[in-house]
Formats: sequence, structure tokens, C-alpha cells
Amino acid sequence: MLSLMRLSLAVLTKQAIEAALKQDWKLAIQLNSEILSEHPNNIDAQIRLGHSYIQLRDFPKAKKIFKEVLSEDPINTIALRNLELAKNGKTECVANTLKTKSLLKEPGTTQDVKITIKARGIDASDFMSGEELLIKAKKKVVELFKCKKGKNTMVGTIEDLYTVQKVKSLVDKKERIQAVFAHGKDNEIWILLKASSPVFKPDKIDIRPYLKKGTIDEPEIDSESETEEDID
Repeated sequence: MLSLMRLSLAVLTKQAIEAALKQDWKLAIQLNSEILSEHPNNIDAQIRLGHSYIQLRDFPKAKKIFKEVLSEDPINTIALRNLELAKNGKTECVANTLKTKSLLKEPGTTQDVKITIKARGIDASDFMSGEELLIKAKKKVVELFKCKKGKNTMVGTIEDLYTVQKVKSLVDKKERIQAVFAHGKDNEIWILLKASSPVFKPDKIDIRPYLKKGTIDEPEIDSESETEEDID
């Protein structure tokens, strides 16, 4: 029974995210409300619901929801930003600009990824340092979306198998994964992936310049054998 409930939550969450990406706000409200009827403390669903109300300019309902989120999580940056939008009667996208500390790298929970921008009319100059991108994990790629002019536009994809599998794993487990803009030039940008648990290999440190030849072997980092799981 519990596994069926988890499956239902996973399916509804995926549908709710897809509805938001398609800007079908009425469907997004329906799906997130259904999630909250069974999981009233699901903060992600609350944020998606509140944002959907903002997009339909139902600001009183949006304010109520984001105040509820902040009563449980007072420093939730997305809820804080969206509450301000609701108070000011604005309908900007949910993607938010984070503080500089979001760019700090931590062993095992962060990974740099280089992305080639595919969207027309967008280049590296359109991004702000620390800006968060929306993530959509698919079967063989991870799609990244930027909020521009009130719309979520896919700017590029992550296709590295190792990274895709790690992101999928986090999404499947309902753990937090963020994609944050670090820097870039023209149509090439660097994204910092930030996970809520250590799933990435730590950066390999080259210690050879500090050792005499033949005194010690350079440490090797074990590689994990991953089995790709399909996500419909």
C-alpha cells in the first residue's frame, strides 16, 4: 500500500511539473492540490501551487500559501521571493536568483557541468551569477530551463550518462537537486549541480607536484557501476 502511495506521489509530481513547464496553470493547480490532499506538508507542492496562483493572478491565495510555507521554513528563498511577487501583484517565473554562497563547491554534493545553449535569443549574458534553473530529468538527458519574459525556456541539456543517472537517482528518491548558473561566455555556460546528499565523485586532487617520484602512488577514486533506469 505504501509503495502504491509513493508511486502515486511520483506520478502526480511529474505531471504537476510538466503542467507548469507547459504553463497549464489550471491543471497545475489541480494536480498540486491533489498531492496536498494526501501530503499536506509537501513544501514543493505548496510552492508549485502558490506559483500557479500567481500566474493566474490570484494573489490572495498565493500569499496565503507562501505564508504557510514560511511558517514551516522561514528561510525558504523561493517562498520568500514568490511572496514578494504576490504582494506586489507581479507574475515573474519561479526561478530565483540565489545568494553567492550557492556557488560554493562541496565534495560529493556538487558537480560542474558545461552546457551549450540551444535556445535562440539567449546567451551567457542573459544569466545572473547564482541564478537557479529548472530541472527536468528524462530517459537519457536532463533538460535545463530558464525563466525569460514570463516563460520557461529550455536552454540546454546534460547528456553525460554518469551525471544523468545521478540526477535521476535524486529525483526518484525525492531528494533536492539544484542547477545554478556559475559563469559562461557566448553560448557556453557552466552550471553547478547541488545535491542534498553526497552522490557525486569528489574532485580528484593532483598531488604529484608535492611528492618525490616513486615514493607513493597517486590515489585512485573508485568508480561506481551504474545501471541505467528508465524514466517514462
